[in-house]
Amino acid sequence: MKTYYIHTFGCKVNQYETQLISEKFKKDGFTQAAKPEEADIIVFNSCTVTAEADKECEYFLRKASKFSKPVKLIVTGCFARNKKDYIKEKFPGINVITEKLELFSEPQKQTIHAFDKRSRAFVKIQDGCNSFCSYCIVPYVRNNLWSKPVEIVIEEIKNLVNNGYPEIVLTGIHVGKYEGGIAPLIEQIIKIPLDFRIRISSIELNEINDALIELMKKNQDKICRHLHIPLQSGSDEILKLMNRHYTTADFAKKVKNIITEFPELALTSDIITGFPQETRAHHKETCDFIKRMPFARFHIFRYSDRDGTKASSFSGKVAPDEIKSRSNDLFEIDALKRTKFLSKNIGKKRPAVSIGKNKALTDNYITVKIPERKPGIFTLAVTQESEI
Repeated sequence: MKTYYIHTFGCKVNQYETQLISEKFKKDGFTQAAKPEEADIIVFNSCTVTAEADKECEYFLRKASKFSKPVKLIVTGCFARNKKDYIKEKFPGINVITEKLELFSEPQKQTIHAFDKRSRAFVKIQDGCNSFCSYCIVPYVRNNLWSKPVEIVIEEIKNLVNNGYPEIVLTGIHVGKYEGGIAPLIEQIIKIPLDFRIRISSIELNEINDALIELMKKNQDKICRHLHIPLQSGSDEILKLMNRHYTTADFAKKVKNIITEFPELALTSDIITGFPQETRAHHKETCDFIKRMPFARFHIFRYSDRDGTKASSFSGKVAPDEIKSRSNDLFEIDALKRTKFLSKNIGKKRPAVSIGKNKALTDNYITVKIPERKPGIFTLAVTQESEI
């Protein structure tokens, strides 16, 4: 029997698409290999969001191309789409699949039935982005916007919950662009008469509307008390250069309203440091702003040029050593935010789901150590050893 192995890079969407590919292999009679060197076919589901992602993908392609056992190598995903000619030139024996249509007809109608090696399941409800933030390559490699029909989303979630997944994470390249609105979709999802909860993977500030807030207020048991809202910079000048369509004042006002409604909510975010023309004064603005925001934690990205994006042609590039120094400042603030958020939650009871051996995840994104238990939603107290 032939075997396959999939190596996944990058975001939740890629992880979902890997599950789709894996289920297709199994349907076609393949078995999954434990190690890449044991497989007959290796698929690299790639990412190209940062320069580091490109380097990581290329490293694994180079490594796999040297395996002694004859193996079919396939690379798909965003790196394949962005660097097709480069990959073919450098690795002539590798099959490059740039379009998901080559793997699936009507990808918006494809569904999964499990999520291998996970206790929570991601459901891709949408693909594509046309926002064209000046630093981002994604709209160039994921430029076909589509939304999964509501009835297919509902059926997919029913199957996953019935197969033992008590938390469903709604994901996409730009979930707030879901056709018809994200709030009406969630309103339909929470009507499913099964015991589960949903989490939104990430959502833009301007796409959090009154309807979504009202749904969260009325459905505490179904919608996790966690929102990931990308900020990217705490400087209005830099936000404008990034082509982000809000100001720090807009962000602060919306966040204040959200936390007033949901004081227990975990607010997480993304910050880019070292953007072209970002001065030390701009960096200080960002540090000062995020100190004032009630973040539970945030991800820090060191800016890297993506060829073809508007920002790649900007003058005023920040030196790598300076970017590293600024990221260290942000890591220190992040550590303080995590400690503060955890401190105010210690001893409080929260609904949670298991996320692997001896760990559970609360609705407000805190990881708590627990004795091993069966899948499902249960209540536990946040302890000193918890993490976010």
